[in-house]
Amino acid sequence: MIALVLIILQFNEISLQLNMKVFAIVSDPFLDSENNGNFRWAEQDMYNEILDFLFFTSGIVLAFSKEKIEDEMIGLIRYKSLTYATYFIFSLLIISEFLIYGMSYGYVIMFFFYAFILFLNIFYYTKLFIYKKQFSHENED
Repeated sequence: MIALVLIILQFNEISLQLNMKVFAIVSDPFLDSENNGNFRWAEQDMYNEILDFLFFTSGIVLAFSKEKIEDEMIGLIRYKSLTYATYFIFSLLIISEFLIYGMSYGYVIMFFFYAFILFLNIFYYTKLFIYKKQFSHENED
């Protein structure tokens, strides 16, 4: 939920400046000649990194948290959702390999990191909803 609020704020161009010195294994001199080099301390805005951390951890916790009633079928649904999300993302990645070129391809690759977590949760909760709905109808008889 926190990540969603921060993402909405960022798209509305309301973002925080969290400039701090961090240890960088590699710092790209392309945009900033002052903070270039390897294995050094660099001044960096950490807002996007914190936003990404919150998004990925909340997505993984959401997908792999234990249900109230955890049985083998829910484990199978979780496994199949992970498999389907992987197949789907890699299929899109292979298609985009032949259709998208240049720096735009880098943006597409970054999108797939976020899309994997989103599709994993969409596939999982859709299948879980269908399973619980079917299971609740069986118990009414």
